[in-house]
Amino acid sequence: MKILKKLTAVLLAATLLTGVSGVAGIGMVDTYAASAPAGLKGVWFSFLDWQLYLRGKDQGSFDAAFSSVCDTTAAHGLNAIFVHVRSHNDAVYPSAIYPWSSQMLNGANPGYDPLAEMVNIAHSKGLQIHAWINPYGYRGGAITGNAALANASNIVSGVQEIVNNYGVDGVHFDDYFPPVGKGEMNSVISQVHTVCANAGKVFGISPQGNLDNVRASSADVDTWLSSGGYVDYLCPQIYWTDNYGAAGNVTMFSNRLAQFKAIDSAGIPLYVGLAAYRAGQPVGSDKGWGLSSTNLAEQRDKAMNSGYSGYIVYRYQTLLSGVAQPELSALQSRG
Repeated sequence: MKILKKLTAVLLAATLLTGVSGVAGIGMVDTYAASAPAGLKGVWFSFLDWQLYLRGKDQGSFDAAFSSVCDTTAAHGLNAIFVHVRSHNDAVYPSAIYPWSSQMLNGANPGYDPLAEMVNIAHSKGLQIHAWINPYGYRGGAITGNAALANASNIVSGVQEIVNNYGVDGVHFDDYFPPVGKGEMNSVISQVHTVCANAGKVFGISPQGNLDNVRASSADVDTWLSSGGYVDYLCPQIYWTDNYGAAGNVTMFSNRLAQFKAIDSAGIPLYVGLAAYRAGQPVGSDKGWGLSSTNLAEQRDKAMNSGYSGYIVYRYQTLLSGVAQPELSALQSRG
């Protein structure tokens, strides 16, 4: 089985290299590039949500549970769900490269294809579904799962595998970037964009909201937002209010919203990641969450007024949280 997986991965990489004439941003025009949709209102469905709502179910129970997830998503006025499909160098679909996920499944073939089921169900409910990937399985300062799988060829071939076999609306990378260097990361991002573009899929990245920290990592957002051929959108996770700090007078959300907009010289669509999980639960350094029940709605408005195209909330479990409902209701009322 290991030999078969290695052979198939090599064949996928060879197909990728022969099937495109170059790398986006390095001499190739993305003829079939998809456009990031305006008015996106999404929710992240994390591997943690898998553990709460989907793991360990047979196909019938899985379909019923994910159908309920989609109903809840739509009932909150959202139109897209970003589902973790590879989080720890593993997969929730039959892959020639990655093993079955132990975090989101039980580390073995469940007897059906969860990703195929989710795509069909989400689309039947009128929702976009984006395949969310932690490309290197990097988390907590280390590569998780089988570290040997965390290389550029596997990452690009793995995305090719998804877009070839599933009708997802897009591919989405999160904010966990290992210290591989900006050169390698930019090459991976550019190749993934090419793969997605040639399949007519949207590709985007959600970096953390602190631009200084992002720049200190391998996430070269300045290049991605100043050149074509890297991302179709960027969604910084701006998880602070405008009442930040000991005195509650630092407009942290607005400041960081503006920082990302200022470096977007190529006019790449921007979404904003909103901290729904903090709604109604103030933390010591960020008084705003306890001062208002309309933070998310006001943040949505500020983002739209600044030229952002939509938002994604973290994370699905919060949609079922009673303490978060006033914030979520106010957000939904904005349309």
